[in-house]
Amino acid sequence: MKFFKLSLITFTVSLFFTACNLSPSDKTADTNPYPNDAAETDGISAEGGWAKENLDLQAIGGLLEKADDAEDFEYLLNSTDGVNNLDLNGDGYTDYISVREFDDRDDNQRGFSLFSMFGPNEIQEIANLIFNRQSRDDRGSRVLLYGNDQIYGDDNYYETNWVDRSLPIVNWVFNDRDSYYRSPYYYNNYPDSYEVYRVVETPVYRSRIEQYYAAPVFIKTNPAMTQIKIKSPYNGKSLDKIYAKLAKPTKEQIEFRRNNPNRPAFVPVEKGKPNRSEDRSKGNPNKWDKPNKREDDSPKSMKIEKPNAKPQKSEKDSGGGKQNKSDGNKGGGKGGGKKG
Repeated sequence: MKFFKLSLITFTVSLFFTACNLSPSDKTADTNPYPNDAAETDGISAEGGWAKENLDLQAIGGLLEKADDAEDFEYLLNSTDGVNNLDLNGDGYTDYISVREFDDRDDNQRGFSLFSMFGPNEIQEIANLIFNRQSRDDRGSRVLLYGNDQIYGDDNYYETNWVDRSLPIVNWVFNDRDSYYRSPYYYNNYPDSYEVYRVVETPVYRSRIEQYYAAPVFIKTNPAMTQIKIKSPYNGKSLDKIYAKLAKPTKEQIEFRRNNPNRPAFVPVEKGKPNRSEDRSKGNPNKWDKPNKREDDSPKSMKIEKPNAKPQKSEKDSGGGKQNKSDGNKGGGKGGGKKG
């Protein structure tokens, strides 16, 4: 009898410690916000699959090494056959990811918001980047990248320590400027350098990431950067009409999927501009030639409406007869030909 009681106590204690050792991520992984969906196998497909499986946060971090500023970073994010295979609105094409600097800033902290925009009030924040240094004397900064918990779930933090390393984008982000970068581009309003491209199956995407981003510079961790003093301008912004699966969807997002089980019919893009693939370097797709800088190198301002016309050249000078070029932006944000 004593032996039986002792065995029962030992078994109970073992169960208790086993339960306590489950990490939060283990518990979250067992929770399916879409209980009526079939199939875990649905998650292997870009069509109706998990959004978090089609935008690799670690690979995003590596692009910072190649970018001179926020505009370059946005260009690399959206390079064909690169890190982005996200399709939130279900049209079969990869969503354009826009970048905006935080208006909110601290002496030693700066930030980027990564988001997709489908209309004036239709914004889904995807991730934040925080640059943090200890003092103005630091050559570089520590960088924290964290995914929106609606898409990636809780505690998806990736970090790297570049405090002793001088990088162009870190120097740029801490430079004093009168204005901050705000992408003027969004769904169906793209830069001339952008080529609309279809999503691929998730296994194909994962193979691409493994091939070209085999040594990530960011690691998943409990962040050393524990105090974030600045706030994203799109904090809390979410899009209700999302077809892709989310790790922690809102009630509105769950309701939308429940009422719209079928994705929109795929409509092939009628490209209104030449195919840009010949401009790309062969080999690793994240080593593209960057577009030429604008004559006006100040950050662009956000515009929801498309520009009415391209900037016009001024009349000839009365003296020398030369035409003066306007300071308008290059690549004027003309739509890329998606049919909504």
